[in-house]
Amino acid sequence: MYPKILKFLVLIILFIGCSTKQPISFDLKPNTQIADLNLSQRAIMYISDNNDFGDSAFSGELKREYLEKYFSVWRDDFIPPDKNDMFWGLVAKNGFGESKKPINNGFLDELESNMQVDFYPSRKDKAIMVKSANVRVLPTEKPRFSTIDGYPFDRWQNSLIFAFTPVIILHHDKTKEWVLIQSSFVSGWVKYDEVALINKDDVESFMQNSDFLMPNRDKIPLYFNNQFIENARIGMLFESKENYIYGYYRNENGFAVKIPLVFDSNDFDIFPLNLNQINIANIADSLNLENYGWGGMYGNRDCSSFVRDVFMGVGIWLPRNSLAQVNHAKISPYSQYMALPDDNNEKIEMIKKYAKPFRTILWLKGHIMLYIGEVDNQIMVIHDVWGAKTTQGVEILGGISITTLTPGIEKNENGDAPPTLLDRIKSMNIIIK
Repeated sequence: MYPKILKFLVLIILFIGCSTKQPISFDLKPNTQIADLNLSQRAIMYISDNNDFGDSAFSGELKREYLEKYFSVWRDDFIPPDKNDMFWGLVAKNGFGESKKPINNGFLDELESNMQVDFYPSRKDKAIMVKSANVRVLPTEKPRFSTIDGYPFDRWQNSLIFAFTPVIILHHDKTKEWVLIQSSFVSGWVKYDEVALINKDDVESFMQNSDFLMPNRDKIPLYFNNQFIENARIGMLFESKENYIYGYYRNENGFAVKIPLVFDSNDFDIFPLNLNQINIANIADSLNLENYGWGGMYGNRDCSSFVRDVFMGVGIWLPRNSLAQVNHAKISPYSQYMALPDDNNEKIEMIKKYAKPFRTILWLKGHIMLYIGEVDNQIMVIHDVWGAKTTQGVEILGGISITTLTPGIEKNENGDAPPTLLDRIKSMNIIIK
């Protein structure tokens, strides 16, 4: 048993209420998937410190930086990204569709023609999402899988974007069914009716507001005049005045109409929370029943959106994809980037020496994990993960899981074992150094 967890058990009870503590053990139980899943799957059980990582002035600085990034696309000096950055999805021509057949070249040619690449950027309209939507790499709902058995990794799925997120419309396709948007963290194609133009007064009201609320649990239904409008999600930010939070719907002319939404104050917190292990762990735990969703498919999260939404709650802005998240340390004044050695023993030693629980992310190609400490001398991480490769195949985890850096290793039989997470980790970002 990790001694620091016992030390702070009373503290946990004071902050989150009493619940039965799951034992932290590496014993493999009968009929379980992998041994690591017998560990407590609640992040709050791994906290080792209740001290804030910074004072109120630092939290205020983080909030200002977050809002500056969040509203960046609405600023008058916003410059549209380069054409190559917006149409990178056209480079890959091969792949498989929903029927497991190769994608037809004629279909790709039609998509490219509809995109009117030569006319980009054809617009620069401030707008806001009125629905949570899939941001697509190309203007189609059809998938592209790299291999015939590539599900669920649709390479044309860029990200989920939540309703009421500021965006700018930079282009539309020939059919006008799709518009090309840029937000503070993602760009791509959404359906025209998922976004609406926003007037100057509403832009200024949102940007100049000082009081913001955020959900403290996921998928809270919101209503206007007793009609469902949208689900509030962890990671969303709401303008707040008096007893209302505000959302938007799209009118018949394509403009956003601002509406007050009735809400239960118990379901929302003031943005941001204090920066400490307990708050980060509680946010992570509020999502721990959610299934894995590559690129936000099915309204779920993947590894990097999980990390991004968790840190949003404490006022830390992070990019959308895993590589950008670890590299963000190179430009952040309060973060530290560290490349890790290839040797696993040296890698473990370096992580244990420098990584800080609940504020360090570990990166390997295509994946990101939040370091939460050690148990029985084993490095522990929480991550939104599809599966763990073993000699027997892929053990599907399919969601937010707390594991060691070698999940499923006990499943390996004779032969060459697939690389573990430990083998593949390349670098880390100490988000608050």
